[in-house]
Amino acid sequence: MKVYINNSEIDKSLITVNTGLNYGRFNYEELVIDTYKIIIPIQEFIDAIEPDYNSIRDEIKMDDEKLNETSVFTNINYGSMTVLLKDIKALQEITFTYLDSILFSKLFSQTIHPNYIINSTDLVEVFEDAIEISGRSFRKL
Repeated sequence: MKVYINNSEIDKSLITVNTGLNYGRFNYEELVIDTYKIIIPIQEFIDAIEPDYNSIRDEIKMDDEKLNETSVFTNINYGSMTVLLKDIKALQEITFTYLDSILFSKLFSQTIHPNYIINSTDLVEVFEDAIEISGRSFRKL
């Protein structure tokens, strides 16, 4: 896995994730907003998130059937991670809604004085052998 801040590769130990309810909000004074990008090999992504994905998918499927509703999981027929990775729209929506915080908690340790704090998930893309997740982070002045 590689991590970039403003297109410069950095050590992942310099990053943590905002786990608060204000994830995605940047309306605070004295913050410097940066862009981040995580490039993670597809198999590493699958290994990190598949058990959680399967659990969430199965729970949503039961809810959909019980309530006669549809969800983004319906669009991929409640498929496996392999199926999900072939549908970029579903991958983005499921990652934004369910998976990003779980994945980040597995990739980054919580540190007391991080240099950068991931605070949004804006884009998920699939390339030949990797997943790229990008968004905005902040640091304090």
